Amino acid sequence: MNKILKFKSILFLLSISLIISSCGSDSNEDIFVPVDPGSQFDGELEVFETGTDSRMITVDGSTVSGPNATVRVAFKSSNNMRRLYVTQNVSDFGAEPFNFSVTGVMVDDKKDGSLDLTSDNANEFEFAIPFPVPTSTDSNIVYTIWATTGRGDFRDITKRNAIDDTAVGTITISGSGTSTANGIKSFTATMLSAPLGDGSSDSFLSVFNDKVYKISEGEETAALWDFGYYYGATQNASLASTSNYPALFDDDNDSNTPLVNVSGLTGVAQAELNQFYIATSMLDFDAVISAADLDGITQATTERATNLSMGDILEFTDQYGKKGVIRVMNITGTSGSDGSITLDIKVQI
Repeated sequence: MNKILKFKSILFLLSISLIISSCGSDSNEDIFVPVDPGSQFDGELEVFETGTDSRMITVDGSTVSGPNATVRVAFKSSNNMRRLYVTQNVSDFGAEPFNFSVTGVMVDDKKDGSLDLTSDNANEFEFAIPFPVPTSTDSNIVYTIWATTGRGDFRDITKRNAIDDTAVGTITISGSGTSTANGIKSFTATMLSAPLGDGSSDSFLSVFNDKVYKISEGEETAALWDFGYYYGATQNASLASTSNYPALFDDDNDSNTPLVNVSGLTGVAQAELNQFYIATSMLDFDAVISAADLDGITQATTERATNLSMGDILEFTDQYGKKGVIRVMNITGTSGSDGSITLDIKVQI
C-alpha cells in the first residue's frame, strides 16, 4: 500500500496544538467558584482519599431556583490531581462528556473534554459548581465526576484515578416520573478513508459520543476512538479497531523506514488503544429497537471487517462491553482524499 501519511507533518501539527493549548486562558475560574464560609448549596459532594465523605448525592430539581443547581464539590488526594472528568446522563439515554456552559462561557480545556486542575488544587480543592437541572418534570440528570493524575478515559474511571479505582462522585438531579429510554442510541457517521498528510481526515469513530476524529488529534483523544476506516489494496473498504488498525503511516520521510501503526503515530501506548470486536451479522438492523435486542451478540474474535459493501450488516462489542450493530449505507472512492464510508450505528448505552 502507498505510504499515505508523513509523520513529521503530524508531529508539527501536534506541537503547534500543544503550544496553543498551553497558552490558553484558565477558563475554569469563570465557572468553578471558591467556596465562601456559610454559603448555601443545593447539594454537597465529597470524594476523599481517607475519612468520611459523601460520594452520592441527590438533588430535587423542583426545589432549585433557576436553571442550575449549585453543588459544593470537594476532592482530597495524596496524589497530584491533574484533570477532572465529568459526564452527564440525561434520563438514562447514555453518559456523555459534559461541557460546562454558563452565561456563554465554555470550559473544555483539554481536547478529550477533561478539565485542567491547577497546581494549587493538586491535592485538595473545593468549588461551588453549577449543574443544569432537568428541563421537564419527568426527566433526570446524573452527573459523574472524578479526578485523575493524567490523561484518563471517560469510559473507565479506574484509568489514572487520583484516589482509587472506585473514587467517583455521583450527582443525581431528579424530576418526577420515569424514563422512556430504551437503552439504545442510533446515529449515522461518515468516516474518511485516507489518513491525509495534513492530519485533517476524520478516520476514527467513537461509539461513546458519536464523534469522528482527525488523525492529528490522536494523543489527547485516542482513548475515545473505537475503530477506524481505511481502504486497503487487497482488503478494500475496511474497518479495524484502533488497537488493530494496520500500519499505514510513515514515521519519517525515509522511504526505507517501516510503516507504523496508531501507537507509533500518536505516541500512545499500544495497551491504551481501544479494542473493538467486530464480525458480520445476521441481525435485522431495522428490528433492533432496544438494548435487549443486542444482548444475544457474542463477542467476536476478530477486530477487523474487510471487503465491505453497501448493505452489509456487522455486529460488535466494544472494549467496555457495550454491544451494537452497524449497517454500511454508502462507500465512495477508494484510498484517495475523496474516499469515505457512511455507517448507520445502534449501540447499547
